[in-house]
Amino acid sequence: MRVLALAGLMLLALTVAGPASGASACAKRVIDDWYDNGRVDGTYPVHCYDDAIDALPRDVRDYSSAKDDIQRALQARLRDEPAPPATSDPSPEEQQEEEGENTGGTPPGDDEGDGTGTNQGQEGGGPEAIGSEVDTAASDSVPVPLLVLAGLALLLVAAGSAGYLVRRLQARRVTPPAAE
Repeated sequence: MRVLALAGLMLLALTVAGPASGASACAKRVIDDWYDNGRVDGTYPVHCYDDAIDALPRDVRDYSSAKDDIQRALQARLRDEPAPPATSDPSPEEQQEEEGENTGGTPPGDDEGDGTGTNQGQEGGGPEAIGSEVDTAASDSVPVPLLVLAGLALLLVAAGSAGYLVRRLQARRVTPPAAE
């Protein structure tokens, strides 16, 4: 009886796991398509879009537009329309390729005198441009409160070290009472 129950459970497990592996491959194709350029360009079976939304990693679902982009692609698929544009900004290289602008070899925002360039007053914008401006609101910059806390921590360590050294020096100067 136990062997029969165990065989039934194994059969049930294989039956449940079978369709999930097929759905994950389909969902993986949709997610990979979105990872490619921030939009779903291909046409997939309708259930693949829902499976892809369910299969999205939690951080991607919460902190990107992947879920919305896949839902928009699903709606476009249901209406037999072309893929909708990406809702997030593409990188500057992709933007130049898509828009066909600025093919003269000059990076965007490097025009002289427009007031928007990042390398104002510098030639070439090479290694000299590094460290010229600090944008504390950028995602890759060090937060100012972290710098303040690090400075306070260093100050506290220096004060503690100074106190320790003063005590050690005072302990050396004290002469023990003379033994009679």
